[in-house]
Amino acid sequence: MEILFQIFELCIVPLLGILTAYIVAYIRAKTNELTEISKNDTVDKYLKMLAETVSKCVVATNQTYVDSLKEQGKFDGPAQKTAFLMTMDAVMDIMGEEAILYLNEACGDLSIYIANLIEAEVKAQKVG
Repeated sequence: MEILFQIFELCIVPLLGILTAYIVAYIRAKTNELTEISKNDTVDKYLKMLAETVSKCVVATNQTYVDSLKEQGKFDGPAQKTAFLMTMDAVMDIMGEEAILYLNEACGDLSIYIANLIEAEVKAQKVG
């Protein structure tokens, strides 16, 4: 069992870092692409609002939920999923229906975009 943990630690963990870097680069490129393609101030406003909202919601979830579970050693897979869903719900509530509808039209499937933003922000906050 310890060998499996060492293999995971030596092989999989670095790959997760590479994958996360790719996701962050993809999100930045997609955001830049959407900003450049659309000279629309409304899209720019909503994309910036979305990025700020995701960042703040990740911080809030960490402070109110994740940190206490980590201290207790109870931040497992189901808890991670709960933290993600809490953050996603908070983002959607804060953004409001108008912004969500508008960004869905501009970006396509907004839920995937938000999920990637959340994952990238979680990783960025861990590193930073």
